[in-house]
Amino acid sequence: MYKGKTVTCVIPARMSSSRFPGKPLVKIHGRELVLRVADIARKSKHVDGVIIATEDQVIKDLANENDYLSIITGSHYTCTHRVAEVAENLKTDFVFNLQGDEPETDYKDIDKVIEFGIDNNCDMVQPYRALTNEDLADEDCVQMIVNNNRVMHMERVPPTVTDNLVTQIGMYFYKREVIHDFPNLDMTWVKYWKGLDTIGFCGKYDVVPFELEKRTQAIDRPEHIQIVEQQL
Repeated sequence: MYKGKTVTCVIPARMSSSRFPGKPLVKIHGRELVLRVADIARKSKHVDGVIIATEDQVIKDLANENDYLSIITGSHYTCTHRVAEVAENLKTDFVFNLQGDEPETDYKDIDKVIEFGIDNNCDMVQPYRALTNEDLADEDCVQMIVNNNRVMHMERVPPTVTDNLVTQIGMYFYKREVIHDFPNLDMTWVKYWKGLDTIGFCGKYDVVPFELEKRTQAIDRPEHIQIVEQQL
């Protein structure tokens, strides 16, 4: 809780990732990826509860065995739809969406995002970091266009590189009613650009960017396991 507002962290995870099937159960230094991410969320001083949202019973069983609440959702074409389904029945003021493949997340950054979002009464906060040449060469990095301090659009391979192009980080903070509304939004661009769910909010809600300094490695492909283990 922060300033009297409740915050629930929902971690979406599924076994059928197109780039790395089964990755939530892959172990990093002996602990499953999805549990490592949940452990990080639990350390946040502002998060009141952690829920692992999945369509797979094997993930739910693992979560329950390790003292985490897990909810089985329907099958969705985006992870944000999964979070929205869980948020529908939550009694919480805000929802923090932490991607289940982000084991290098700093729990202190979660707190910073929550504090910023509540202090500024944001509809949605989208963390980012400064763009690097390495990001431009990495097809797994999503780039965001920021204009007038709002996220306007997202692309994986930007046709133009400008000063207002930044790199998205895999965490999101919403008012509960905003994430609950996600299935009702225009999904045209989201369906075309798979994995760029934030575009769905742009235009109807103010998506406010928030800069974080640390560059983290997400687990998008099998070769990222060794990179993360070395960095951790």
